[in-house]
Amino acid sequence: MLDHEALKDFRDKEYAHTYMDEFLNTFIATQIKVLREQREWTQERLAEEADMHQEQISNLENVNNSAWKVSTLLKL
Repeated sequence: MLDHEALKDFRDKEYAHTYMDEFLNTFIATQIKVLREQREWTQERLAEEADMHQEQISNLENVNNSAWKVSTLLKL
């Protein structure tokens, strides 16, 4: 649970936006990788199934990537 001081930070819109951006990038990248690995698929296999390139899958699984689009996630 966040303490009172930490909650103050979220009143700053720029801080809150940056925090959520980082959280979403990490969460989405991690979920793509975990779900792929649960199926015991390689990045190449997922790319083939999603009609994408392996490099795109690699980028989507990178927690520092912020260029994902909802349309791309729907393909997966």
